Amino acid sequence: MDEKPSLYQLLVETGAACGETAGILDISYLRSAHQRRQRIVEAAGSASLDGRPTTADRLFAWLGEVPMQAQANLGAESYASGDAGTVVADVRIARGDGEATLPLGREAAQLAESARARVGRDPLASAAFLFRGKDAITPASRAAYIIFLRRILGPAEPALSPLFMGIEAAAKRSAAAFDGYMADRLARASRRALVSARTLRSGLAAAYSTLGKVRSSSHILPIAEQLFAGHPLTIASASRIFGISRLAARKHLVRLEAEGVAEAVGRRKTGVVYVARDGLMTFGQASPSPAPRATSRL
Repeated sequence: MDEKPSLYQLLVETGAACGETAGILDISYLRSAHQRRQRIVEAAGSASLDGRPTTADRLFAWLGEVPMQAQANLGAESYASGDAGTVVADVRIARGDGEATLPLGREAAQLAESARARVGRDPLASAAFLFRGKDAITPASRAAYIIFLRRILGPAEPALSPLFMGIEAAAKRSAAAFDGYMADRLARASRRALVSARTLRSGLAAAYSTLGKVRSSSHILPIAEQLFAGHPLTIASASRIFGISRLAARKHLVRLEAEGVAEAVGRRKTGVVYVARDGLMTFGQASPSPAPRATSRL
């Protein structure tokens, strides 16, 4: 029977996975696209731990205003995005736009700074500092740990909350047992982040390959990049953002769908919503019925 990985092996594995992820995310656009997805995964996991179960796909759809099938989850998507003050830090961090502005975000940032001042860059000692105390495991302490890890693990930014089931029990065990639990979760989350980064990069590379012969003046590549950045588009929004006619925007989006680069996932009042077919976020449950194809002329 194989021996259980040692603490050292797990930490080395975490570092190696995060290092490889950083190498994959070698351009700022790709890095931002990856981190947006990881933060959404983290926010959805955090909300689920707080008894507001949702998925990363549903939260991604909610943030992108993609119509979703209603669920009795106590408004989990709004809760996860920060409107209720409980998320990775707040909606701005979940969207990757900046620093925390809600009270929870400020509390988490202060806790992360306290952990850094107390233990330096040690991911296990910081976890013990934040979680091994009476009633210490809170949305703020989980958010603080994620903020702490962003500073030491680089652009990989592994989402941990989806793997934190059982953390309260682990925090009550011996220091060695808790360290083993955290090291295992760090390694698993880092491996997941690496797989996500590889998938995102290969999806984007396939899109470039498919569209590689378009004219440099065409807006189809920028539209594809906007979708892969994690921002759903309609014909109207693509027309507005890129300063092109609605007819041109429709032509580009329909072609991206035909080429397998994008998919139509729902319909707002303003029209069909398109997202990147990135192999990571799926919207099979986002819309109560299949989205109509944009085939009629404007």
